[in-house]
Amino acid sequence: MEASKTKPIVKTVCGGVLAEPEKYPSVIYRGEVIYFCTRGCLLAFEKAPEAFLAGEIEHPLDDDEA
Repeated sequence: MEASKTKPIVKTVCGGVLAEPEKYPSVIYRGEVIYFCTRGCLLAFEKAPEAFLAGEIEHPLDDDEA
């Protein structure tokens, strides 16, 4: 039987699901890779990571907004 060659689906910190995570912004934070739906979410995270992860910062709607 042949092993499955499908990539695992990765969840973003924003609550999205990525089939191809390498195409999306990411950072390594506290030893873990964190993926984002848009560059705007990454920029917001970089300004205040703990507040972003706690849900205290609204996720930007525009790709470059932060």
